[in-house]
Amino acid sequence: MLPVFVREHASKFAYVAIGVVLFFAFLLGSFPYADTISRVLAPTGLRLSSRGQAMSFPYGLRMEGVMLDSPADGRTFFESNTLRVTPALLSWLMGSPGVSIRADAYRGSFDLHARRRGDATEVSFNGADLHLEDYSALRAMGVNLGGVVSGTGDAYLMPNDLFGDHGNINLSAVAASYRIFPGTPPLNLGDITAVVRLDQGKITIQKIESHGGDLMLSGRGVIELQPNLPDSEVAIRFQLETTPVGRKRLGFLLKFLPHPPNSTPYFLSGTLGFPSLT
Repeated sequence: MLPVFVREHASKFAYVAIGVVLFFAFLLGSFPYADTISRVLAPTGLRLSSRGQAMSFPYGLRMEGVMLDSPADGRTFFESNTLRVTPALLSWLMGSPGVSIRADAYRGSFDLHARRRGDATEVSFNGADLHLEDYSALRAMGVNLGGVVSGTGDAYLMPNDLFGDHGNINLSAVAASYRIFPGTPPLNLGDITAVVRLDQGKITIQKIESHGGDLMLSGRGVIELQPNLPDSEVAIRFQLETTPVGRKRLGFLLKFLPHPPNSTPYFLSGTLGFPSLT
């Protein structure tokens, strides 16, 4: 049996419930998706485009053929066949526009939560089972990496202010490989883990390790970012070990190293544009 008060006011409760549903239906239907996404992306200097879009049940926006690129040079950073955008209603009502994005990409999935905070953008992400060989941006840079990558991270990004940015990234890869030259057999890198921190214009590689491959790597270091990326200063210390198969595949390239791979570390210094290895 329902309480007497509820029975006597059932119609009023029904009207309130209908009103709440209609309010949120209007709110979600009229949510400024395009404007919010543009405002969230503004500090990054990137733009989002798609071949088509439609409302997604029960709420949100479904986008097809999505591309995230840089208007400055046309470089593509991310592509997805299908992407779903939902509004972060609480942050929007508080005057801080935000969105949650889930994308099917590179045979895996990618989740991103982003919102504006003043002039900056706060983001957090989670990627799972992303296949590097499908990532065209790497191939465009001449980097022939393979493997399946997963990772999490967060970042606070300011427009045109490297020293205002900060964040953390944790990455892992399985069955990683690297093809030195097109058409040559890939070098097996095994499983890789990396922990990276961004703070005050500095990328700190707190850890990068690889195991179970033809080439084993262990290192850490710092990259001091500059507005012109090739001018960024590098200071990275790492050690290399190779298996017989790895030495055979690397061949004469090992002769360009300052010393054979062993317990003695290597030091990478100089700039990203003109690095020096000792």
